Amino acid sequence: MGGAVLAVSEGAIAAVPVLTYLRSPGLPNARRLAAKRAEVARHRAFVRAMAQAYPLPTAWSSWLTDDTLVCRCEEATAGAVRAACADGSASDHRQVKQLTRAGMGWCQGGICGPAVHCLVARDQPYAPAERLIATPATLGGLVGLDESTTDHT
Repeated sequence: MGGAVLAVSEGAIAAVPVLTYLRSPGLPNARRLAAKRAEVARHRAFVRAMAQAYPLPTAWSSWLTDDTLVCRCEEATAGAVRAACADGSASDHRQVKQLTRAGMGWCQGGICGPAVHCLVARDQPYAPAERLIATPATLGGLVGLDESTTDHT
């Protein structure tokens, strides 16, 4: 979790194409976008360094009771995560997310993602998925009216 500074930087990256287009339709400001992407990369590097400097202890999951909240946003417990794995329904943290909603709340797994992953796959290191921040699309393209984005084949 990179905190508010990383979130603001990622939001700025998402906003650059929109704001640039509103000022002068065309391509986004490449310099501004590159600077924001470099800022996000610095913050993500800090997050990785902190995770390496302060890793979770190996036995931490044994400290959790079945009533321990693993995901505060969705109120998913360690017991629910363990149950999803025990009956064979889930084999990875993404399937656990679908079955228990752990990681689907406000933080989108930013807080609980490592905990859920470690409960599910203890022998595999946690690597957060880097999601695409934004992809600009016109409303016409979304409904198939924009000729430049519609496939006519």
